[in-house]
Amino acid sequence: MKIIAHRGCDGIHQENTLESILNSLKLNYVDGIECDIRHTKDYDFVIHHDPFYAGYLIEKTKASTLQKKGLNTLDEVLKDIKEDKIIMIEIKEESKHYKYMLLKLNKILKKYKLNYYICSFNYDLINYFKEKYPKYKAGLLIGIKLNLNKINNDLDFNAINYRHTKKASSKETFIWTIDNKETFDKVLKNQNIITDKAKEIYNLINDD
Repeated sequence: MKIIAHRGCDGIHQENTLESILNSLKLNYVDGIECDIRHTKDYDFVIHHDPFYAGYLIEKTKASTLQKKGLNTLDEVLKDIKEDKIIMIEIKEESKHYKYMLLKLNKILKKYKLNYYICSFNYDLINYFKEKYPKYKAGLLIGIKLNLNKINNDLDFNAINYRHTKKASSKETFIWTIDNKETFDKVLKNQNIITDKAKEIYNLINDD
């Protein structure tokens, strides 16, 4: 049972930042981090969950502008990672025009020999990514209602909302977001955990 720090949350720094990600990876009870990426106007990538930041629509704004406002690029985060832990990257992309974006993403990923797990809610995107770049582990995000009918797919792993834990297939599975005993009790022994509260979940695992 692996513990993945959701959005690189370490309980100290702001989530989805260079500081939170690097610090989480140094914690002995954390097996990896998850972070969100969005492409910018110039097809760089910044670490951020929402489509807007500081009043800017990320996909219509240059990376340099967003960096000046406080966002980190994917490249500057990856280059500082030294641990061989799971680096789960969620691609935030709702459009159907993703092929060039994935080409640019691959150019960044291949610069660093890390333990990548790439995932998305966009089923067509992640299937294309797996077909085009098979050297990476690729997985589908499955929400309360979204993608539930696609749980039996040909990807390497699934990341599933905790309400559907028992519907998971035998493939490698990560359950999100597990932050307390109530949700922890829904996780099966062979499943991994994505959490905002890594230390608390680690303690629950060791008390179980």
